[in-house]
Amino acid sequence: MKKIRRINWMDMIVAKPDETSLFYEQVFGFVREALQEDGDHTSYFVKDGNENVLGICDASVFPNWVSGWLPYIDVEDFDHSVSQIEASGGTIHSQMKMGFNWEGQRFCLAIDPSGAPVMLCESNPNDEA
Repeated sequence: MKKIRRINWMDMIVAKPDETSLFYEQVFGFVREALQEDGDHTSYFVKDGNENVLGICDASVFPNWVSGWLPYIDVEDFDHSVSQIEASGGTIHSQMKMGFNWEGQRFCLAIDPSGAPVMLCESNPNDEA
């Protein structure tokens, strides 16, 4: 059974990922793990034990992105869900395919009617419940 309608990831894009990730380490006790991106830019996984639970990414790698935490939510019927964004009062910021853990999956960065960002993720058929 596919995992759908669940938050599968949270990240944020910030100007100072080192400072921001240090905040989460010092305040909450998470551990940061650096990830080199596009040359000399460093993003961070924020870990709870051995599990990556959050991402804090360098804004210079992701220009024209949204502010704040961005939840990634799996949807069963990606095309239908995307078609409902504007009909439901939201807007589409961008659509993309990404690599890394989501090789080949489609994504749609939407802005909900309140102005909050949310990432719709094509459900990965290899995910099991």
